[in-house]
Amino acid sequence: MNRLQLILLLLTITTQYFTIVTSAPQATIIFIPLDERFTTRSIVINLARLIRDDFTILTPPIELISHWKQPANTNVIFQWIHDQITTSCSMSTPCSLLISTEQLIYGGLINSRISNTSYDELNSRLNTLVGLKREFASKLQIYLSSVIMRIPAYNEDFEEPDYWATYGRLIYLWSFYTDRYAVLHNPADEEQVQNLEKQIPTNILNEFIWRRARNYNLTYTLLHDYMKIYFERIWLTLDDNAEYGLNKAEERKLIELINDPSVNISSKVNIYPGADEVSLAILSQIVVNNEQKQQESSIPTVSVVFRNVTTQNYIPNYEGAPLNASVLKQITAVGGQYIEYENETSADILVLVNNWSTDTQQEASELQTCEDYSVLDIKTNKSIIVYADVRYSNGGDICFSQWILNQTQFGTYAYAGWNTNGNTLGTCLSNGVLLKYYLNNKSTNEVVKENRRFTLYRFMEDVKYQANLRQLLSLYLTYVSLDPTDKLNNDPIFYERFIEKGFISYGNTVTNEFTVDNVYYPWNRTFELGFQLNDN
Repeated sequence: MNRLQLILLLLTITTQYFTIVTSAPQATIIFIPLDERFTTRSIVINLARLIRDDFTILTPPIELISHWKQPANTNVIFQWIHDQITTSCSMSTPCSLLISTEQLIYGGLINSRISNTSYDELNSRLNTLVGLKREFASKLQIYLSSVIMRIPAYNEDFEEPDYWATYGRLIYLWSFYTDRYAVLHNPADEEQVQNLEKQIPTNILNEFIWRRARNYNLTYTLLHDYMKIYFERIWLTLDDNAEYGLNKAEERKLIELINDPSVNISSKVNIYPGADEVSLAILSQIVVNNEQKQQESSIPTVSVVFRNVTTQNYIPNYEGAPLNASVLKQITAVGGQYIEYENETSADILVLVNNWSTDTQQEASELQTCEDYSVLDIKTNKSIIVYADVRYSNGGDICFSQWILNQTQFGTYAYAGWNTNGNTLGTCLSNGVLLKYYLNNKSTNEVVKENRRFTLYRFMEDVKYQANLRQLLSLYLTYVSLDPTDKLNNDPIFYERFIEKGFISYGNTVTNEFTVDNVYYPWNRTFELGFQLNDN
């Protein structure tokens, strides 16, 4: 069977194998993920199990989308989308398209950072997307996400161009001081820029600048020329950013465009720190819109309580904005409305933020200590409780997670504590919004069960893996197998079984409803993993 035959075969079986089936779906969501990882694709499908009475989720088979640095064939994905619209969408039951522009326009998240595809070719793909809206008009509502390209502060090329392994840190510093000089006009920053330019080859710096300009110009075109007429809403997220940098300069310029009254798109754009979790936020917004249309429900109100009021305005790791400002933007991004906290029943959703007590946010891999969480011990029968565990980056607070399990009935709340502050907030807030609409108003028993499944995914990945098992595996890799953490080649089956046994042992202490299957490393590194929780 040649490649074309294989693609045609995959297209014919997609609906059978990649649909969350419902008996009488009210709406269809066609989902094009950021990339193929568990944290960007499967996590959305898993959360959508809470709403499967009302929504059918269609997503391409994993073979059709990007894999690490191998780009997707965007023409094939466009054809797949067209076929799904033709068979699943109508004026009476319109479809929502939940689309990552990185996947559909660039061929994948990493390809958006490393490819040499011309602006004209990318713009042609954008026009193809606009063409879908023109062709199907009222059958479609298109929701987009787009990432303002990150600038990592370290020498590593796993997700970047090859030269990042040698010059990544220098390019980050050059970007930081270039932007800070443009904002503050400090001569010392200009001197730093000049010194750094002597250390970075001109051709490499020029390539970096060219690719950033290409991506920025495409985003500008999307917003300026097409956003108002063709798209419902867009989520612009900043991945791996700091207080200054070319990405922050691009953000400021895009905000000027967004707020320009003559362009008139400010009500259609979210812009804030985040990336991998963004499809969850869009899913949440789609549900809010559907509830408002079908049930005439109000926008969910959200209040926030911080465990530590001192650090709520500190800037988290890997981000360039204060924590409390990001919380407000994330609430808007998931379709919520912020209101001041008065008491435990004043809002539909109550977000309890486990933020850090130290001057800076620490990593979950460092020695963890237990703290006093009693300020977050708020009981309510009215509000949905959301636990936002941002005390550490790259993993949850082990003591806090155990405190939650001891204090609250498992599965009646939302929790997240992974990677960045934005990742965590977007995940648990989206979960909370779905619970607001579905926990007491739909098939409650099934919703609670699926929420327990999703919550166990979070505890296993964020707490047990990132804050515990990953550290043990890294020690084994360092002293026994000698595999680097980003090339798990020597004994991947052992690594997977080690994690699976740890998950099974941990899961049994929480609930006996589910069994762990199919642990795998999508990018052959310890940074992220995938697994399944099946019914016992």
